Amino acid sequence: MHADFSRVTFDPARRFSAVLSQQGRVQLDSEINEQSAILLHYLRTLAADLLGPAAYPSDADDETLGGFGVDAFDGENFTLAPGRMYVDGILCECDGTDYWKQPDGHLDPERESDRLPNGPFLVYLRVWERLVTAVEAPGIREVALGLNGPDTAARTQVVWQVCWMPLEAHAFHPDMRSATRYLRERLGRMYKPRGLLAARARRPEGDGVPCDLSPSSGYRGPENQLYRVEVHQAGTAETARFKWSRENGSVVLPIRSVSGPSVELETLGRDDKLGLEIGDVVEIVDDASVCRAATDNLAERSPRLYTIKEVDHAGFRVLLDAQPAGDPHHPTGGRVPEHHPYLRRWDQGAAGWGSRDGGSAEPVDAEWGLPVLEGEWLSLEDGIEVRFERSDSEPRTYRRGDHWLIPARVLTGDVEWPTSRSGRPASRTPHGIDYRYAALALLQPYGDSDYRMVDLRVPIPQRR
Repeated sequence: MHADFSRVTFDPARRFSAVLSQQGRVQLDSEINEQSAILLHYLRTLAADLLGPAAYPSDADDETLGGFGVDAFDGENFTLAPGRMYVDGILCECDGTDYWKQPDGHLDPERESDRLPNGPFLVYLRVWERLVTAVEAPGIREVALGLNGPDTAARTQVVWQVCWMPLEAHAFHPDMRSATRYLRERLGRMYKPRGLLAARARRPEGDGVPCDLSPSSGYRGPENQLYRVEVHQAGTAETARFKWSRENGSVVLPIRSVSGPSVELETLGRDDKLGLEIGDVVEIVDDASVCRAATDNLAERSPRLYTIKEVDHAGFRVLLDAQPAGDPHHPTGGRVPEHHPYLRRWDQGAAGWGSRDGGSAEPVDAEWGLPVLEGEWLSLEDGIEVRFERSDSEPRTYRRGDHWLIPARVLTGDVEWPTSRSGRPASRTPHGIDYRYAALALLQPYGDSDYRMVDLRVPIPQRR
């Protein structure tokens, strides 16, 4: 979640059941957020244990299809019945729509990968959660604090997307119980082994005592930060690229208009620390690009990053190094106000580099991010270093949006990161994004123009 958090502390392995406030103590955002996470974890785990990995309420006396029922396929489109479905305990709600008009799909009939195939295919549901702030949903801002007053709490939103994958004949026995398992195993194989990352604040080799540490040792930043390392371009280490932010990617500036490479913004930021300057690297984000980023296609190219060439402080304008309208991977280019476009700042800078153990910097193209160099410590800034772990068996796979959060603290001059038994930084799987899947239907052609539809949803029997 790209938000202004101090840190994210929820860990189901700790078995905490509640966060309890004490009188006269400081209240922290991380503690309030952990309480919400604990409750959600409990409720969703309970629902999954009772209902299974995916199920929908069904009434035998009701003639409707029930939640997310697939119907009326004509070779190019199908309908989705209104109702509810639970995927790993997460409630998904559909008001009734069709494949092309699903609210978080942002599909394009001109895009070949969006069009439904002619052969047999599996229709499935992809479920995940996104962060929503006052930039994406202005209605959550309290206007009593001022028309351009501060934003307050953010929201998480459940996103469901109806997708498809081609199938070979007799790929699996088309029954309700095996379909979702088959789907998850097939998609899971695409991302194994998953990318791992370790983080540290650079220390000298050997057993130096604190009074002998070099001034360049440890975290040297002037403020507490929550660093975010995020995969920008999916793939293996040969093709994957990443980006990073010292503010958890929370520096965002709403877009008013785009004219060529010139972008007019609502604001240039609250101050020098949370604003834009020449040389900053930014990406154009809106509702459509966020939802389109959730793809199961590793080969799909990510939208490019842009470098700021000029800043007009009086006119709230910045000049980018390329025209967003010319980017085929982001065709709207921030020009659709209904999609709530904005610039998000990343902090690797236009030089685009990752240094190796204090060695020379390695320049790369800023528009695609930094290379994933496995097995080597890469310097971010102020002593913060990260390492993508190499696999000895097969190449690790990095999915776009995979991210790791690294709290850095001035008082300790260190990062909060788990260590192994040997005391070295442990390798961790990404903190997110977590995708959940459920099979909906199997569509098989027969004859010249007809299709046979097999409903793969698991019903929840209704008791009277």
